[in-house]
Amino acid sequence: MGSYTELLIDNYPVFSSKSYVNPEIMTIFSERDKKSFQRKVSNRNTIVWGTLANDSEETAFEYNTTVRCVIDRLEIMGFTLEKTKIDFNNSKDILINELKENIKNNDLKELEKSYKTELNLLQNSNFDDFLNAFLELRTKNIPYYKNDKEYNISSLAKYLTGDSGFLNFPTTQPRFYLRAYLESCEKDTFVIQDITEITNAGYYTPTDNVREITNEILLSDYDINSKIIILTEGSSDRKIIERSMKLLYPHLIDYYSFMDFGLSNSSGGASSLVTQVKGFIGAGIKNRIIAIFDNDTAAFVARKGLEKVTISENISILNYPNLSSAEDYPTLGPTGKQNINVNKLAGSIEIYLGLEVLTDNSSNLIPVQWNGYDKSLNQYQGELIQKSKVQKKFFLKLDDCESDRKNINNYDWIGIKIILNTIFNAFKT
Repeated sequence: MGSYTELLIDNYPVFSSKSYVNPEIMTIFSERDKKSFQRKVSNRNTIVWGTLANDSEETAFEYNTTVRCVIDRLEIMGFTLEKTKIDFNNSKDILINELKENIKNNDLKELEKSYKTELNLLQNSNFDDFLNAFLELRTKNIPYYKNDKEYNISSLAKYLTGDSGFLNFPTTQPRFYLRAYLESCEKDTFVIQDITEITNAGYYTPTDNVREITNEILLSDYDINSKIIILTEGSSDRKIIERSMKLLYPHLIDYYSFMDFGLSNSSGGASSLVTQVKGFIGAGIKNRIIAIFDNDTAAFVARKGLEKVTISENISILNYPNLSSAEDYPTLGPTGKQNINVNKLAGSIEIYLGLEVLTDNSSNLIPVQWNGYDKSLNQYQGELIQKSKVQKKFFLKLDDCESDRKNINNYDWIGIKIILNTIFNAFKT
């Protein structure tokens, strides 16, 4: 009979595999999601196991996270809702054409009737209909495999129980199927890969990092399965973004790799980042790469060096986004002090670190100093004064929140969050 592992979403089994977990499905988990605990055998999932009278205890092994976390991770990997719908429609069209060919070339009346029934069902069912059918199976606890028992369910839900993989959902790969299924769920419900049976059977040991083991199988497909490399203008930017992501979005940190070339902000900068990007392009690196520049004059000038370079699809060139609080910001120049919009002129990362960090002892915002004019863009370059002091205040802010996560709500994270969300959205289109 063998040992099986089940993927459960909102306590409903949506994918089963024998002996080993599916490597692609395991990419939705992090090693920090792994848990082991004691439970009664009778507490196993009843849809999979039925009602068990066994009250003995067993050690359960599983990877456990939430629907919200998995959606975030799939979106980062490129399995967005929009792309899932496109994949669904294309896969359904292929299946419909295959059924038409089968009807045309088939001589057996019973098979022809079956083909026509399936064809009619698919032609009259859209993406949302499949989501509703997922929800119907889950709320009524209908087994996802074929059986002789009749249930009072819709034709499409019944079609899903004739499992030929992925609950008969038209798709090209597991992660599009999962992204669709998750859309039918409440965001705080759980996604669980139960590996108890296959661990106890010896296919994995209790201490194996199963997610990491399976990821090794996929590393030849770098553009989807390896970590996304993040390049910044300097080491301070890297440290700020990396620590902030780990604090604010801990479920996503394992999907990124932050490159450190040992550059300080003074020896790095926008021109060095352009050089790094060109180096990655020349080396033909397959990993997805995000190069994120400041939102200032120097960055836009430096980016001109990439205008004649062919940027491959696995590389995303970004700037820090505009910030609403920077639209009316104090500056110092030849004409004295005045408030103006410093977006695209002086948007270094320090501007994004939060109002409490940017405020001096007199409760005034630390100003931007104009220090250069670029003729090609016809605009000035500005820089926040006391940058090192602002950075130190921000790192103390991080220290405080890392020691007690409850303190996160005491600070302004708007700027950092819009940078992080720009990173998260880099490959969604």
